[in-house]
Amino acid sequence: MFDYKKARKNMVDNLIRPANVTNQKLLLALENVHREKFLPSNLANLSYSETELFIDNGRTSISPWVLAKMLQSLNINPDENVLSLATGFGYSCALMSSLANFVVAVENSDLAQEAQTRLIENGYDNILVKEGNIDEGAEKEGPYDVIFIEGAVEYINKKILYQLKLGGRIMAIFKEKNLGQCRQGIKTNTGVQWDNFFEANCVLLDEFKKKIEFKF
Repeated sequence: MFDYKKARKNMVDNLIRPANVTNQKLLLALENVHREKFLPSNLANLSYSETELFIDNGRTSISPWVLAKMLQSLNINPDENVLSLATGFGYSCALMSSLANFVVAVENSDLAQEAQTRLIENGYDNILVKEGNIDEGAEKEGPYDVIFIEGAVEYINKKILYQLKLGGRIMAIFKEKNLGQCRQGIKTNTGVQWDNFFEANCVLLDEFKKKIEFKF
C-alpha cells in the first residue's frame, strides 16, 4: 500500500525546503494537506512528485515547489482574504486555508462543485468555491488582500485588478513563448507595480491568453 504520509514528508524535506521555502506555517500546511485527495484517483500515486499534474478541462495542479514558492512570496496573513483563480480540485485553496482568513475560489462549471465537495469533505470550512469565468473573478465578495492565479497568463485584465485592495498583492506566472516568470504585483494609487520573483513554468490558462488581432 502506498505510504502517502511518508511521500508527503519526503516532498517537504527533499523538494520544498531545498527550494528555500522557510515559512513554518506553510511548511506545516504542506505536511498536513493530503494532495492526493485533490487529484483524480489515477494520479494519486504521483501526488508528491515535482511534476505539474493535469486534472481536467485544461486545469492542472502546478508543481508543489512552484506553488510553495509562490505562496511564501505572497506572505498571506491570518486576517487577509484571498481570491483564488483556476483552483482545479482545490489543493492550493486547502493550503491557503490555514494561512488566510477566508478564501474565495472561482472555477468553471465542470470543476467548481467537485472542488467545493472535496474541500468540505476534508474539513476546510473557510473556503467558498464559486462557479463562473475565472477571468471575471468574484467581485461581490471582494475586494481582496491577495489574488492568486494557479496557472500561466499572458496578461491580466482590469476587471481582476479592480478587485484587489489598495496595497494588496497579486501573483501569477507570466508566460512568453516557452518561458515563464513568476511575478508579484502591488496595487498602488497609480496602478499595479510588478516585480519578477523567480523563473517557473506551467500550463497557460485559456482565459488569460492575449487575443489575436487580425489585420486586413
